[in-house]
Amino acid sequence: MIYTKFQEMIGTKYPIIQAGMGPYSTTELSIAVAKAGGLGLVSTIGMAGGTATQATPERAQEIFGRGRPKDIIKKVIQYVYDHLKDHPDAKFGMNTPVAVDFDFAARRLIKGMIELMKEKPEMQKKFKVIVTSAGDPLPWAVDAKAKGAKKPRIPIKEELPDIVWCHVCPSVKTAKRCEKAGVDIIIASGREGGAHCSWRDVSSMVLLPEVVRTVNTPVVGAGGFADGASLAAALALGAIGIQMGTRFIATKESDFNQTWKEVLVKRTEEDTLVGRGVFGPMRFVRNPKTLEIIDATIEGASDLYRGIPCPSTNEIMKVEMSGFANLMDGLEDEAAFLGGAVTGRIHSIPTVKEMIDGIVQQAEQIITKLPGKVIKQIPA
Repeated sequence: MIYTKFQEMIGTKYPIIQAGMGPYSTTELSIAVAKAGGLGLVSTIGMAGGTATQATPERAQEIFGRGRPKDIIKKVIQYVYDHLKDHPDAKFGMNTPVAVDFDFAARRLIKGMIELMKEKPEMQKKFKVIVTSAGDPLPWAVDAKAKGAKKPRIPIKEELPDIVWCHVCPSVKTAKRCEKAGVDIIIASGREGGAHCSWRDVSSMVLLPEVVRTVNTPVVGAGGFADGASLAAALALGAIGIQMGTRFIATKESDFNQTWKEVLVKRTEEDTLVGRGVFGPMRFVRNPKTLEIIDATIEGASDLYRGIPCPSTNEIMKVEMSGFANLMDGLEDEAAFLGGAVTGRIHSIPTVKEMIDGIVQQAEQIITKLPGKVIKQIPA
């Protein structure tokens, strides 16, 4: 049985996080993951617009109605909690981008979560984690101003001392900032990951061990993880667990469109590309629509690879929004599917439980057999 600092800190059965992803919600997915022994995360990216998700408004309105982000996140957390009450070991949390462009919504979403945890403290037995991403963690730290933040936000750990605060970072520099902020777990995300990714082209194989070497905070690996082999590799590189996004999309319980799931199974490891998107670069599945995004990226952002933001992303956003709008219609060549390079290692659409159990079993087998693959004596 694989048992790491991750399970000790969070209380899950397995050291696996299901990433928060958009534009769909991950409400039903987070329930399935929590029941299966992983950490399920509620995605909040679509809640900024006044519904529980951006891409499936009918379903969201049916369950949660419309309203302010603060009110919606309370309803969604309550919904997930109610579905996990009979599962004593199930744990879940939420993911919230804290990029400048999402700041208005992030503050309201985090405030709503904190209010709910204080109103119903019993929920903290299951709601264990907040993951912040796509931005600077320091403004959300306790004593943020004293630590150098110019615009302090809500001090998450001061408001909820028992919450496990994780932050997704794409570089060693950001990992050090996470440690300065007092983050409990750093999620080091290599550029292989789907959707939001780093300006710099640094792979998980390089980033993860260097972050582990540099900081004292526990580290989870993200970007390119999909099976037992990659979980075993992450542990060998010093991580306490893995976060997976793209792999969780292609599961039966996933809230994502069926066409999206099937696209991930069809594509190879060569079928993703990085273009300019919301909050910076994003990795898409290659198709005619996302090639339009690349065209707009090249035309409007000559400094992309220097890490310099372009003056305006309006034209790029028009292409992306039309691509996201086509998701609901299942138009394979006209939808802007997000996905990581790991799509080339996805070959089926299992249940969440089948997938998670299989990943852990495979990792255990690999780790157990490794000593036998080491030559103990050099032949004479």
